[in-house]
Amino acid sequence: MFKESKSQKDDAECILNLIETCTGLIKKHGYPDNDTRTASLVNIRLVSYSSLGIANLLDNWSKGDNTVQQIIPQLLGLTQVDTKSVQLMGDSLHKTSKLSLILLGQFQIENCIVKIGNALGIKTQSIGFYNKANALLSYLCLAPIRLDILNTGAQIRNSLHSNGIHHGYKGADFHSNLKGVQYDFIDGQKVSCATFPHITHALECSLEVLDEIFSAPQLKSYTSLILDTYAMIIGLGRGAEDEP
Repeated sequence: MFKESKSQKDDAECILNLIETCTGLIKKHGYPDNDTRTASLVNIRLVSYSSLGIANLLDNWSKGDNTVQQIIPQLLGLTQVDTKSVQLMGDSLHKTSKLSLILLGQFQIENCIVKIGNALGIKTQSIGFYNKANALLSYLCLAPIRLDILNTGAQIRNSLHSNGIHHGYKGADFHSNLKGVQYDFIDGQKVSCATFPHITHALECSLEVLDEIFSAPQLKSYTSLILDTYAMIIGLGRGAEDEP
């Protein structure tokens, strides 16, 4: 789902759709909690809950009555409540929430793909995600366009790590179109497709690729668990059935 953002409420709607996509795939495939195919989806849903909460908080802060307007700054620890400090806090919450969603969401997708490739014994000459994803898609006989979909979220993540500027590999630009939504990354230029709707839409499209990967015959016939050691040791993921 992609919806042009005109408010924090619109952002929240897009994030909620991402959460529902994760929940649907968790239920569809039904792998154990410690299998990377469930753990990755649970963890994306978990960080999405955080972004959803912040979007709803900011929406209520801007639209709430006087009581809400007074309580929220206290809860956030604002010692000085004026236009400048409120704007600074709101911008900070919004930007860090957006960054954490694409950073942790993309990490989970990349981690899942790498672990699946390793489990299937797929060998690559490079340790980079792009090459590992390409090798897995080729092994599963999935169309190469899926690689552009997976790479879109990575490009958004990379640009936000560079203060919003795209630095392409060897100066290259990157373009993708996900269900009619255009993503353009021009080397050395500011990226304009890193809004919450763009991020959630790109992640959703990547989850659809994961769904295809999970459903591929080569993976369906793989009966062993694909353990997610990170989730087991760190405990980032909650159970697949755990929802607020």
